[in-house]
Amino acid sequence: MANAAHRGRPAEAFGATTVDGTRTRLHTARLGLWLLAAVLVVRQVVAVLTTPRGERLTDLETWFGHDGVLQASGSLYESTRFTGTPFGGLVLKPLSRSAEQALGWGWTFGTLLLVVALGLVAVRALPQPVGRRTALLAAPVAVSLLMLSLPVRNTLWLGQTSVIPVLLVLLGCFVARGQRAGGVLIGVAAALQPTLLLFAPLLWFTGRRRAAAASGVTFAASTALTWAAMPQDSYTYWVRHMAGVGLGGRADDLANQSLHGALLRLGLEGPVEVGLFLLLGAAVATLGLRRAVRYAHDGQLLLAVAITGCAAIAVSPTAWQHQLLWVLLALVGTVGRRAGDRLLWPVAVVLVMTLPAQMILPNLAVLHPVRDNVVLLAALAAATVIPFLSRTSPYFGSPVPTRYAPPVPTRFRHVPPLPFLRRVLSRPNLLLELLLIRVT
Repeated sequence: MANAAHRGRPAEAFGATTVDGTRTRLHTARLGLWLLAAVLVVRQVVAVLTTPRGERLTDLETWFGHDGVLQASGSLYESTRFTGTPFGGLVLKPLSRSAEQALGWGWTFGTLLLVVALGLVAVRALPQPVGRRTALLAAPVAVSLLMLSLPVRNTLWLGQTSVIPVLLVLLGCFVARGQRAGGVLIGVAAALQPTLLLFAPLLWFTGRRRAAAASGVTFAASTALTWAAMPQDSYTYWVRHMAGVGLGGRADDLANQSLHGALLRLGLEGPVEVGLFLLLGAAVATLGLRRAVRYAHDGQLLLAVAITGCAAIAVSPTAWQHQLLWVLLALVGTVGRRAGDRLLWPVAVVLVMTLPAQMILPNLAVLHPVRDNVVLLAALAAATVIPFLSRTSPYFGSPVPTRYAPPVPTRFRHVPPLPFLRRVLSRPNLLLELLLIRVT
């Protein structure tokens, strides 16, 4: 027995060494990914703050500058440069003096902190179960993807506030203690971006009725407070501009990735365009909320939040590039029964949200309607048609593995074959290959 115990010690020691080696490699990979995220953060700061004064933070200049909208004594919407809600103007006006004195530095670093917080909250909300390796590596990957995404880069470049509503919704859904606190945060987000009221029915139909009521009451109270403090601006925003329509630029501009902007780019206008927009918007909102409620009951609340946000993008009169972060959150959904198909959806979302549309599709006239609305199409797909797998599906955690041919002996026996150069027996995902070939 003593000899047997003695013979068992080397195996135990070998197992402990293997575990320690795995932990070391995991720790090194995590540090490397955080270093990459830090490099991307520094790069964004340098890119913004080294740009000449008149070419960076252009929206912030028009709001907070010496002659900015929030500094003027007249209406916020006299020049249509301010695109936020009256409540947003009421909240931002006290920051006018400090923003003008330190224009750029404080705003840029504050936005970066909000982006990092957004990434950490999103990782915390990943659907369970999450492996230890995924949990450790997901945070720096999420922050890096956010830094590379066009909405965040556009937000930092223009000096926008569009990260705040997304972060408030995530905090209300995943961090706030108590339904009322979460509902208040979501109500404030809706006061800053009205189409986010779509989250109230999501909360209601998923059993969080106190949160839904609190969000509605908070939105109503914030809007009423703004009407009392700024009646002229509130009338201009809600009545004359119909919740912001016509503010910030032409509605048919390529940067407006909403259904309204797409219909205008297709040549529709007048009552026909308005009626079609309302009809399609109602259909997208209804179908998107039904899918979001189903995935929320399935335990994929982050995916449900992303689907609702994508529906809010589509039904908004204007959805500028810095307001499209909801599409990036939709990559948490699992699509495909085969292991070879799992990368198609996340790769497509990352490419759409990090690269200009001209790099994704060829410059052919027949493809211009798709190219000009590629982010909107991704949002519509996530909200209405992408068949995300349920956690109860047998393929959710165990996809059909890819079959490879047996290794062929090499010409030189002393040179082993490379392990990643294996011949696939099943058909590869054609759409993924075409997408990667085009981008390359």
